[in-house]
Amino acid sequence: MLTVLGGILLAYVGVITHRIDTRIAQLRSSQASSFYGFYPSLVPGATYSANEVQSLLQGQGWISRQSVESVIPGEYHTKLSANGLEVVAFRTEFRGPGHPLPQLKALIIFEGPPEHLVLKSIQRLDTGETVSEFAFAPKKVASYFAGRLRTQNAVSLSEMPVSMRTAAIAIEDVRFLEHHGVSLRSTLRALMQDLMARRFVQGGSTITQQLMKNLFFSNEKAISRKIKELLFALITEARHSKEDILEAYLNEVYMGQWGPHEIHGVSEGAQYYFNRPVSRLSLAQSATLAAIIQAPNAHDPRRHPEKSLNRRNLVLKKMLDAEFILDDEYNDALQEPLGVPKLGTLADVDYAIDLVLNKLPSDVRARLDTDILSLYLPLNPFLQGAAADVLTQNIDRLKTLSPEIAEKEKRGVHLQGALISVDVKNCTLLALQGGTSYRITQFNRVTQGKRQPGSLFKPFVFLAGFSKPLDPPLTAITELDDSPFEWSYDRQTWSPKNYDDDFRGPVTARDTLEKSINVPTARLAEKIGLDKIREVITKAGVTSPVPLVPSLSLGGIDVTPIELAEAFTTLANLGQRCELRPLLQVFDSSGNLLLETQKQQQPVLDPIPAFQTVHLMRGVIQHGSGRGALAAGLGERDFAGKTGTTNEGRDTWFVGFSPTVLTLIWMGYDEHEKLGLTGASAAVPMWASFMKAARPFIQDEKFAVPEGLREVKIERTKGGGCADPQVEYFLPGTAPSHTCD
Repeated sequence: MLTVLGGILLAYVGVITHRIDTRIAQLRSSQASSFYGFYPSLVPGATYSANEVQSLLQGQGWISRQSVESVIPGEYHTKLSANGLEVVAFRTEFRGPGHPLPQLKALIIFEGPPEHLVLKSIQRLDTGETVSEFAFAPKKVASYFAGRLRTQNAVSLSEMPVSMRTAAIAIEDVRFLEHHGVSLRSTLRALMQDLMARRFVQGGSTITQQLMKNLFFSNEKAISRKIKELLFALITEARHSKEDILEAYLNEVYMGQWGPHEIHGVSEGAQYYFNRPVSRLSLAQSATLAAIIQAPNAHDPRRHPEKSLNRRNLVLKKMLDAEFILDDEYNDALQEPLGVPKLGTLADVDYAIDLVLNKLPSDVRARLDTDILSLYLPLNPFLQGAAADVLTQNIDRLKTLSPEIAEKEKRGVHLQGALISVDVKNCTLLALQGGTSYRITQFNRVTQGKRQPGSLFKPFVFLAGFSKPLDPPLTAITELDDSPFEWSYDRQTWSPKNYDDDFRGPVTARDTLEKSINVPTARLAEKIGLDKIREVITKAGVTSPVPLVPSLSLGGIDVTPIELAEAFTTLANLGQRCELRPLLQVFDSSGNLLLETQKQQQPVLDPIPAFQTVHLMRGVIQHGSGRGALAAGLGERDFAGKTGTTNEGRDTWFVGFSPTVLTLIWMGYDEHEKLGLTGASAAVPMWASFMKAARPFIQDEKFAVPEGLREVKIERTKGGGCADPQVEYFLPGTAPSHTCD
C-alpha cells in the first residue's frame, strides 16, 4: 500500500515539476505582439500653441526636466521667452522592425506668441546640423499575448538594475535569499493574524509562493490552495536557482491595468509608468514599481500619487534597513519626485484594435500567438486620446444641459457616441472611438452600429442632382420649392415636413442645404429619381442595402458610421473612392514584412459634381447649421460639413472635412431612445473640441477647383446688393447674367 501511495506521490510531483519547468521556460521567452501608432513629425512651418507642444510630448510619456544638462533619452526641456519657445528634446532609440530610429537630441525653435508658435528650425545638438524634421518613435498602443490583449515582454535578470531586484525583495520577501521557498516565520505570523481576525487578512507568501500563485492558482483564499502553493514553491526551489525564480517573478508580476490591457512584468511597468527601458530606472523609480506590486490599483502613481509616494518611501526604508542601499542613496531617493509622466487617454484604443484584428488575413492572425509580430497602424495616439476625452466631456456637457439625459443616466440608460477620423489623402484611420468605454461594452458603434443618418444624407441628394442632366441644370442658386407636397409611390403617399414645421416658398439650393431644409430636398430627390441617388451613394461607399423609398432622400436608411465616413471621404477626394485602412504593415520577429496595405483608389464620381457639392457644404459651416464648428478655431483652413438629425433626435450627427482630414461624429442611445437634440447642439460641439486638439496636424490645403467650372461672385441674398458677395462655381452657360465680378 505504501509503495502504491509512494508511486502516486512521485507521479504527482513529476506532473507538478513538468508544469513548473514548462511555465518558467515560457516566461523566459514570453514576448507579446505589439501594435504601434504614429505621431506626426515636427516640421518647420507647422504652427502650435505652447500648450499643444507640451501636450504632444507629455502624451507620449516624455518627462519634462528643469535644466538642459539633466535631459536624458525620453525627456525634454522647454524655455519660453517673449520671442518664442525653445525645446531640447532627446529621442530614445527605436529598434522596431521596419521603422528603426536612432537616438537624437535636438534643439527645436519656435517663434511667435505662446498661442501661435511657428516652428522655425530643428538642429542636432551633437553635430550642429540642421534637419528637416523631428520624427517621433512609433508609440506602442496595444499588445497581444496568450490569446488576448496583454502587455508582457520578458527581459533577463541582468537587464534589470540591481535596485529593481533589491526593491522587490525588500518589500515583498526580505528573506528571499535565505529560505527554501517557504518562510516559516512569515507563515506562522500570518496564521496568527488570520486566527485572531477569524478570516484571511495576511498572506505571508514568499516571492516563490507568489510566483506559483500567479502562474497556477486563483486569488481564492482557501487552505487547500495555500497547501498546493506551498508544495509548488518547495519543488520550484529544489529545481531552480534563486536568480531564475526572481527573474520569472519580475517578468510575470501584475503591474496594473491600462484600459482592458493587463500589464505584466517590471519591464512593461517601466515603459508604462516611466516611458523608459527597465535598465534605465533610477533607485526611486525601482522603488515605485516595487511599491505598486502589492496593490496595483490602490498604488497607481497616476491616480493615487500620495499613496504611491508613501508606499515608495516605505520600500526605500525597507531597502535601507536590509542594507541594500546606503544612507546617502536613501536620502537622495527620498527627494526625487514620482516623475510619472501624464499619459494620453488610450484606454479605448481597443475599438480600433478590434477592427485591425478583424481585417487581418487568417494566416497572419494565427501567427499572433506563435510569433512576435510588430503591427504598425496609421492611428495617431494623440488624436485617439483626444477622441476618448472629448466623447466623455461631451456626454458630461449634455447631462448638465438636459435634465432628461441626466434622468435617463440615473435609470441606467446611458448616452453613447462614436467618432471616426480619417486621413483623406492616404485613406487611413487616424482615430476611432466606438463608444464611451470598451471595458463596459465591446459593441463598436463605428463599425457595428447601424443607424439612420437623417439630414447627414442630404449632400448625396445634391451630388446626384449635380451629376444628372436636369432641365434646367442644378446650380447653387437654383430655386427649389419649399411648400407642402405629396410623393406618391407604390400605392402610398409620403408627405415630408420641415424640422420647424414652417414653409418658406422658393429657396435656393445653397440655402436648402445650409439650413438643412427637408421639403425642397425631397422635391429635388423626386425630380432626380431614387435610382440615381442610390447609384451615387453606393458608388461613394455605402454598402448597406439602400431601399428605393422616398424617405431615402432624408436619410431613411440604416448605415454604419464607417460606411458614411468612407462615402464622405470619396466626396472629400472629389470622386476618388478608397477603402479606409486601419493597418499599414506587419513584420515578424526577424524583421520580414508579412503584410503591407496599399492605398487602393479609383475614380467613381465626376469631380465637378463632387466639388459643387463640397462647395455647398462649405456654407454649412460658414453660415448654416454647422456654424458651431467654427469654435474649433481652424482659421482659414478649408472645411466643409453637414449636420444630421433623425426623428425626435434619436440620432444626431456631424461630419466635417478638409482635403486632408475628415471627422465624423454620432451621438444617441443604443436603445433608440429619444435624445431630443439636433446634430448642431449634440454632435457639432464634440467635433469642434476634437478638431481643436487635431489642429496642429491639419495641413492648410484648399479643395482644387476642377477644370470646366467658372468662378463667379454673386449676391448672397436676393436684393442685398454686392456688399457681401458669395463665390459660386458654374458650368458654362449656367451662370447668372447679373454678377458681382
